[in-house]
Amino acid sequence: MKILIAYDGSDHSKKAVFFTLNFIKKEDEIYLVTVIKEAPKSPEQKIIQAREEAEQKQKEVLKDLEGYKVTAEILESPDVSSALIEYCKKVNCNMIVTGSRGLTGLKKAILGSVSSELVSKSDIPVLVVK
Repeated sequence: MKILIAYDGSDHSKKAVFFTLNFIKKEDEIYLVTVIKEAPKSPEQKIIQAREEAEQKQKEVLKDLEGYKVTAEILESPDVSSALIEYCKKVNCNMIVTGSRGLTGLKKAILGSVSSELVSKSDIPVLVVK
């Protein structure tokens, strides 16, 4: 099984990582993917800083994933959900796991904007962890 975990360093995305560990096997493949949501005309320094922050957040959780087959990836896109879906299709994953809310600062009544978009746009199964 190949599972993409959408990871932004938020508490909800950390819960998604640890929940996933409850049902996967050591031989399953995990794709830990962080999407940097930057406008196409963002200054280069801002993008570099965002990438460094994303790498640091991934390093923190990768310690907990030792012993699993993990590929950590950082993508840049103004459309987070589409980037996650495209990457998932590229690596032929079976499922996308996401937290119910992220670091966007916008709160939805039930789901965060990215998790809500994933559920509505994806033809790949999406598991939203509360």
